[in-house]
Amino acid sequence: MDVLDDLGYQGASPFKHGIASGDPLQDRVILWTRITNDGSISATSIPVGYTIATDPEMKKIVAQGRALATSESDFTIKVDPKSLQPNTTYYYTFQALGYISPTGRTRTIPQPNLPANQVDRVRLAVVSCSNYGFGYFNGYAHIAKQADISAVLHLGDYIYEYQEGFYRDQSLIEERPIDPKNEIISLEDYRRRYACYRTDIDLQECHRQHPFIAVWDDHEIADNSWKGGAGFHTESKGSYIERKMSAVRAYHEWMPIRDDSSNELDSQLRIYRRFEFGKLFDLNMLDTRIFGREKLDATASNEPERQLLGVEQENWLHLNMLAGKRRDAKWQILGQQVILAPFRGASATNSGDIWNGYASARDRLLNFIENNNIDNTVVLTGDYHASFAFDVCKNPFDGDSYNPSTGSGSLAVEFVCPALTSLAFPEKGAGPEANPHQKFNNQTDHGYMLLDITEQAFQCEWYYTNTLKTRDDSTRFAKSLLTQAQANHLIEGEQSRPITNVAVLAAANKAVGVKI
Repeated sequence: MDVLDDLGYQGASPFKHGIASGDPLQDRVILWTRITNDGSISATSIPVGYTIATDPEMKKIVAQGRALATSESDFTIKVDPKSLQPNTTYYYTFQALGYISPTGRTRTIPQPNLPANQVDRVRLAVVSCSNYGFGYFNGYAHIAKQADISAVLHLGDYIYEYQEGFYRDQSLIEERPIDPKNEIISLEDYRRRYACYRTDIDLQECHRQHPFIAVWDDHEIADNSWKGGAGFHTESKGSYIERKMSAVRAYHEWMPIRDDSSNELDSQLRIYRRFEFGKLFDLNMLDTRIFGREKLDATASNEPERQLLGVEQENWLHLNMLAGKRRDAKWQILGQQVILAPFRGASATNSGDIWNGYASARDRLLNFIENNNIDNTVVLTGDYHASFAFDVCKNPFDGDSYNPSTGSGSLAVEFVCPALTSLAFPEKGAGPEANPHQKFNNQTDHGYMLLDITEQAFQCEWYYTNTLKTRDDSTRFAKSLLTQAQANHLIEGEQSRPITNVAVLAAANKAVGVKI
């Protein structure tokens, strides 16, 4: 590629917020960056080039292109190069203002018709609840080092909206200050908060090495959000709808997510989407937060038409699960935000926030799974700042409906991800003594989940970081549970071994932008 016009820029590397990739398909993947002008030039648009290669030295080039980073999108840019090969690792760089970006690494997914027994083991990392003020992102750092991870699933609360000094580790306020200092409400506020988070070196490295598949939860907008309001949004803060749409716009600008190509007014709100990893599994990423959720009200939980997903998204999910069954996808994965399984605890029993507060919606989903004989459904959950695992059944508290020893009566399984850094809230009465379908309970540690998926079994492992106070990428293995194909319930597992013979990580000495 010819060198682009540097517009006379004389500043430092404009790739201050790193690079990222996301939403991989069999023939394309989103590539993202942000161009930061230090003020040495005045420009409302900046030319950007990108290069994709099959080798980390960027010699075997397969695609190149150009685009414009504009003030309209906060100088973020996303490109979606097509005609890539399935199930292939690629390396990429951007070029702008006389600099080459760090080298990134990404991967496409297998073609949809590839039989499950021909898809290699797939390993996915799962994260949620990453609060910058509560400590260092050591979980991201550990994930970044693992070359055999195909993608990172982020189940929401990628950022937090609170003002400085509230809901954070006060001892780290000098080391990890947040920007802006106020509670974020305007578009500019949300943009600045994403920019603050994306200066974190370990988050940047995780994005540099792996594609992300992400959905929002509530804190990307406001605490306890629903489609028409939020528990922590008051009239004094202005219009909730304007705030929500500002948050949504900033999310699409700053996250490597594929935008809805329709021209419908609510297209940016429609982030539920599906990924077909060959016939090994379908990944259905859901929005249980702001697309269809009705107001939080536990007393209304059993109203027949109570909505959590909303009619449109619920129908979409049902149709896609049926399509997955018809095409013989081995596993159906639901990536979503809040605990699905019936769950008892001091807060959980009458919670209006989790699926307990939308029991009729949960009944519709479980009845659909049962009536259509859909086996091998795995639910992935964030939000709760705790590690849990459940057999998912209609009434786990009735011995005639569910047998905790054999798993009889279970229709699916659910794995709940710990917070990466956000404060844990240990809850009384939330253990297996009150929940016979609960197979794992850790309400104190921080970290992430690692999924190891084969045609025969779907395994989840929990890894915990040793500290949040300093940068330290060491972790400890805590637990492994799995469900065997057609079993629909959990059993004990052993720690899996990494996949060998995988493409190398992007080089450490290519982690910063350099002058051309």
